[in-house]
Amino acid sequence: MNPRVLVVDDEPLARERLATFVAAIAPDAELREAPNGEEAVEAIRAWEPSVVFLDIQMPGLGGFEVLDAIGTDKMPPTVFVTAYDQHAIRAFDVSAVDYLLKPFDEARFKAAWDRASKAHTIRTVARESDRLARLLLQVGAGSAPAAVGSGDGGKRWADRVVVKKNQRTILVKLADVQWIESSGNYVLLHAGKEIHEVRETLTSIESRLDPRQFVRIHRRTIVAVDAMKELQPWFGGDQVMILKDNTQLRVSRSYREQVAQRLAGMA
Repeated sequence: MNPRVLVVDDEPLARERLATFVAAIAPDAELREAPNGEEAVEAIRAWEPSVVFLDIQMPGLGGFEVLDAIGTDKMPPTVFVTAYDQHAIRAFDVSAVDYLLKPFDEARFKAAWDRASKAHTIRTVARESDRLARLLLQVGAGSAPAAVGSGDGGKRWADRVVVKKNQRTILVKLADVQWIESSGNYVLLHAGKEIHEVRETLTSIESRLDPRQFVRIHRRTIVAVDAMKELQPWFGGDQVMILKDNTQLRVSRSYREQVAQRLAGMA
């Protein structure tokens, strides 16, 4: 898809100069111009440009006012353009990808273009990753086996977890997970030699786990029943769970009885 470039400046010659640079470096780009902030806001909302070159000082809405109207989180990658360098710090405070100080040459424009293009690519990948993650979650929910037993209302349990890592989306099968631990605002899924990090609370992920397959042994730890091997006594009335791969995990007193029942196949 060809990039969409919006050039915003109240000076016709300044818009023409930017348009010339854009045409030289990206001849297939779709280019639109806006002579003021009001038209810039309309174009950004309706056209959704890939990159915006935005003059800071304009009659009516200036560049920063345009950003305020759109919102920093919804603003496309933006290169601020101005003849006054005192705006530079504020430009970067509002997450501008670059700042062009008039007059600038083609080399300086190319550097700004490269930064803006990279920012657009990263945002596109992130959006696609989020979309794929949502789709995968829907697929996972639709194909997960239903829990059997009284009182569950036929609830369907998750059989996989979607993990986002370095702009990749990975499906981790819960059948491959031996234990799960809380780590701040994340949970860590231990699947063999691999550890997957998910931004979620332990309580949240526990609500989607089949209780026949997983049991909580500590306020910070959940273990797969099939991964359990034996219990051993520990200090203060606590116990240690030994997994089949010899991992040792603490079992707190408040969970000791239900863990013992699960080991014995009684729950």
